[in-house]
Amino acid sequence: MNRVVVLLSIIMLAGCSGNVNKSCNNSALYGYVNICLPEIKGMTECRTNTNVQQIIAQYLTTGPVLGYYLNDETYSQIEKLSEITFDNYFMIYGDYQRENYRAVPTDLEVIEKNLEQTLFEGKNFEQISSKVEEAYGTITAGQPALLEKYIPQSNVRTMIVLMKYKNESTESSILSAINFILLKNRVLNLAYYVSYNGGKSIDILKEKNNEVVAKLISAN
Repeated sequence: MNRVVVLLSIIMLAGCSGNVNKSCNNSALYGYVNICLPEIKGMTECRTNTNVQQIIAQYLTTGPVLGYYLNDETYSQIEKLSEITFDNYFMIYGDYQRENYRAVPTDLEVIEKNLEQTLFEGKNFEQISSKVEEAYGTITAGQPALLEKYIPQSNVRTMIVLMKYKNESTESSILSAINFILLKNRVLNLAYYVSYNGGKSIDILKEKNNEVVAKLISAN
């Protein structure tokens, strides 16, 4: 499942302050802006772990990964992360082209619309999917479905997307909450991933996602 994140990362990557919050235990720089990474119950931020670094290395050509959170069950197996299938995790990331761009609220609508056009219109998705296949050989991503769009807070836009992927022996359905967040005059991305197990999993994802987004904004 961790491979599906590559696809959305490729798709999405289509006030200024450097002061560190002294009450923040974990932070990352996005351009010149310091972003405090919140503590999330039942999850661990672990982007600096060697095994996690191997997973996120492919994203770093287009943008920085500011935070990568695994739940406790997955984190206990972090030494064999590349060998297991896992879900219920999220990442906070950006785009090098926007990291020092002073964003305004209208940028959220523009970026969201660009993603919609790439995911659901024309043949853009086919081209992006082929890149994933080139990287992983047997994996084939299916056309995603936009299940819902909503605004959890005035400075956030969220899309709930269902995506299928398969390899030689398995096929899985993955739910993702894709968030565009205006924070400290920067637009950040936060993507939360869970396995799809019927309609209730959508409600569970939205609840978890909204909590995480709120804590990120509160921490900053």
